[in-house]
Amino acid sequence: MSPKKKRTRTKASGRGAGTATPTAPPEASAARGATPAGVSRTPVVLDDRRRWPVAVWIALTCLWALGSLVFFGLFLAEGFALMGTQGRNQDSGFASMNTAAWYLLGLVVCALAVPLAGAVWALLLRRRIAAILFAVALALSAALLFSLDSPVGIAQAVANGITAG
Repeated sequence: MSPKKKRTRTKASGRGAGTATPTAPPEASAARGATPAGVSRTPVVLDDRRRWPVAVWIALTCLWALGSLVFFGLFLAEGFALMGTQGRNQDSGFASMNTAAWYLLGLVVCALAVPLAGAVWALLLRRRIAAILFAVALALSAALLFSLDSPVGIAQAVANGITAG
């Protein structure tokens, strides 16, 4: 080894071995926050963020998106089946109309009631961003749903379909 490396090593080892670091008495170290041997402390939770609202909002979002898609697909399929049975059998037409009305009601609930409930609940919990996102989802769903028919027309279709069966 070079002499410089030997010299730095001897100084470092001489410093650690030759001089002892002063230690404070146990009472002074306990006062500063260090725990004496044998004493256990339970940790204090400083950040108590509740996680269950996030899980419920995720469930509501999945119910909104998936429920709207599923009920819209079922409503379309039943509507095409209803158009195919037009003029054949009166009883199967009423049953198909009843089923289509229930699918439309499920679509309205998933598309409008679920985001509305999420927005109201987020406002009650004072979660502004979640309330804004649910309000945007409600506006988007309402715009898409009411582009098919007016709210009065959708309500009449549900009422006529349910009473027909």
